[in-house]
Amino acid sequence: MNLRSGQFTPLIPTPPFALNKKLFDKKIYMNEQYKFAETKNSIDQLEFSANEIKTIKNLGLTPEDLQKLLDGQSFAEGSYALIFELPDSDPKVIAKVWKNPKQDSERADHENVALRLLRIRKSKGTPQLKGFLKSATILFEEKIEGKPIENFDKATIKQLAEAIAKVHSINLNSYGKPLTQRKKGTQMDYLNGELEKLRDYLSLLPDSTGTKLLIEQSINKTESEAKKKPEAFCGNDFTLIHFDLNRNNILRSNISDKIILIDWEQTSAGDGAMDIAKLFLKLNFNDEQKKDFLIEYENKLSKKDEYFQDRLSVHEPLVLINSILWRLRVLKDAPETTSSINEAQFFDRVRKNLDQELHSMQNFLKNNHQE
Repeated sequence: MNLRSGQFTPLIPTPPFALNKKLFDKKIYMNEQYKFAETKNSIDQLEFSANEIKTIKNLGLTPEDLQKLLDGQSFAEGSYALIFELPDSDPKVIAKVWKNPKQDSERADHENVALRLLRIRKSKGTPQLKGFLKSATILFEEKIEGKPIENFDKATIKQLAEAIAKVHSINLNSYGKPLTQRKKGTQMDYLNGELEKLRDYLSLLPDSTGTKLLIEQSINKTESEAKKKPEAFCGNDFTLIHFDLNRNNILRSNISDKIILIDWEQTSAGDGAMDIAKLFLKLNFNDEQKKDFLIEYENKLSKKDEYFQDRLSVHEPLVLINSILWRLRVLKDAPETTSSINEAQFFDRVRKNLDQELHSMQNFLKNNHQE
């Protein structure tokens, strides 16, 4: 962006990018790729544990039934997983089958553990876990009859804030993957860990990429802003964060009219302020929507957090950086000729959103410079 003229010029070249291949062999932290090539397990080649066999029987299936299910047509598809519906189950159950079981087993583990924890805490705003076949990377959960929310008016924002506040009222005393691999430390330790991951990734960007300097400045500015508020980051209270609360993962139930949060594969134990920062970015909330959300959210939390908005202001540029890095990775793989209208529209959205996010990052640097 030319700060004098106010005109924005994209800082990245048009794909295909001449970027270091090593950069894109590495997973972008806490985010997702567009798609993987589909692969399926052959059930008869797997060795199920006693608990897994019990899970299959409890669902009214046999291994043969399960194979027939997977050989059929999925009714939905995400970036990483195919979704199948168990035809005769009551209540309705879906099987979430990850496309690349070896590569995506960690995602399946995360969602399984998150749904277990939410079940223990008697959460009503999330799908009920019905079983997990770790050996096959298949998760069974309640099918949510509902639709993504199109309009986030005040009443809907209030409902959403209450639903997320209930999840964020789960108190955890360490951060990292839920119930496994977690670390003790403060919220500043947590933030520093996230910044370190971004810097590790940034170090692999070629120096000729104009975006690298922008991101480096933004990381440094984010760290600097956090250091100005040490009291806001001295706590060691964490919670279960979703970190992918986009429109497709926020449904309104056709049955109860309540908001249901789905797709927990990016979950971890962390700072709720980062989850809300990502929510605001994904839903493109304006200042008034953010204000309405935070009034209800902070009121519904089980424990008052007087420094929440201080940490939120630091996490907002952090999740913006993370999103920009993900978009760079996606566009690196953009084909010269797309295979379908949907694919073409997807890459067009990524390019458009990248330009907007780079613009936002310029404004972040400009505003802080003026201060």
